[in-house]
Amino acid sequence: MNIVSAVKNNYGKYLAKTAGAAAVVLIARDAHTIGKLQADVKSQTHDANVSMDLWENSQRLDSPSLLKSEMKDKVFKYHLGSGVLSFFNSAIGYFSGFVSMLTDNVVPLALGTTALLAKGKKLACGSAIALGVMTAFNFVKDGLGLGTPKFLQK
Repeated sequence: MNIVSAVKNNYGKYLAKTAGAAAVVLIARDAHTIGKLQADVKSQTHDANVSMDLWENSQRLDSPSLLKSEMKDKVFKYHLGSGVLSFFNSAIGYFSGFVSMLTDNVVPLALGTTALLAKGKKLACGSAIALGVMTAFNFVKDGLGLGTPKFLQK
């Protein structure tokens, strides 16, 4: 019976913490997804550019030399089969995408984190209310398209 009365007296606090947790999870999910996409783009773009540069380098010699030609071919073939640079470029792309998504959503992330971690009921509820207002505004603006320019109607 103690737990039920504790929840009844603090339902606003628990609703605020639930809203904060939902906001943090949804923003983290979006950031992870964008990070994965950026990892692929960064890795593939860099691999293509380096492969093109190495192929071009392998096709030219300053002076005729069988040793230099074989060396350039081996470097080119090693790069095509090696995933080391691709791994590091994927990591760089993931973190840049992840961080850029978090910075794009810094206000809802801060409100959600505050609602989730705040000790005081007023601060948690205030952050949850501000998060709800911001969510409603974004739904009306982006979800319903009210207040956004209509590019196809011009």
